[in-house]
Amino acid sequence: MKEVEEVRSKLQELRVKLQSGQIYQSLLPEIDKIIASITVTKPTEINLPDDKDGIRELIQSLRDQLNDHKLEEISDDDLLHLFQHIGSTDLLIRDKGVYFLFSDILQQQITSKKQLKLVFDHLIQDQSLFEHITEPQNDGIFKRSFSLMFLSTLLYIDRAGSHFIDDESKNTLVDQLVTYIAMETDTRGYAGKKGWAHAYTHIGNVLDELAVDDSLVRADKILMLAVLLARYKRLTTPLIFGEPERLGSYIADLTNQNKLYSDFLLLALKNWRHELVSIQTKEDEQMWTRLYNRQRLLQALVLNPEMPKEINDYLNEENDFRF
Repeated sequence: MKEVEEVRSKLQELRVKLQSGQIYQSLLPEIDKIIASITVTKPTEINLPDDKDGIRELIQSLRDQLNDHKLEEISDDDLLHLFQHIGSTDLLIRDKGVYFLFSDILQQQITSKKQLKLVFDHLIQDQSLFEHITEPQNDGIFKRSFSLMFLSTLLYIDRAGSHFIDDESKNTLVDQLVTYIAMETDTRGYAGKKGWAHAYTHIGNVLDELAVDDSLVRADKILMLAVLLARYKRLTTPLIFGEPERLGSYIADLTNQNKLYSDFLLLALKNWRHELVSIQTKEDEQMWTRLYNRQRLLQALVLNPEMPKEINDYLNEENDFRF
């Protein structure tokens, strides 16, 4: 994953500069350069999980025990077995199986803090978040996207009082997340018989959790917003399954916390508007997709009652959510 390492390293350098006050106005252009340098690579074989390895039986057994109120603990081996299948293309295993089951296990507080950290560490590794990410649209999206979805759940549990994620792990998560956002281009929502991919909704879930995390410095929150906007405006396939609304909700939550965030968003929106001239020089499907993605996000911002007044005023005065 050489390209992942290069993108991560460049973003880490920007993160340090932003934290030390060396960069602000030029942050977005610098991120643009990094994202523009990412190239599509040739498809490689995807090693999907073996869904005949007993995972169905394990899911059913754990579900039966839950329903009978007999599940008091789960072994580390069984827990990791479940998470080895979040990349399955079978929605009955990945989504309605592992996700629904693990959510119920969490509600019953069956896992220990050590086990929650075990799962967290598994999900933030490169093998979970970046496999096949530079290749054309592929089935690797399910593992990448569902790793994010489970991470957002674990972040919520940690914030709600479990406190199993240490500062070093949180720091690693920020690096992994901004790298992931910068590189993810698969915008599929519901992917036919394979079910939900929904990467950009899950990105919004994780960002929203980190937006309200008091342990993160403001520079990190600005960086995450900046990378999201820089990647979003370059997406050339549509986001039409509620992703703009989810991301708009995150942006509203963040910008309501401090004027610093709303000021940065305003700067980014103005820059984005100025860039429309270059976007519209070549009229094709990709151009119109980018424009309509932008329109849907800005409409989501305008319609969100929690958006700061200065952002709404700008968008309404400029009619910036129409074209």
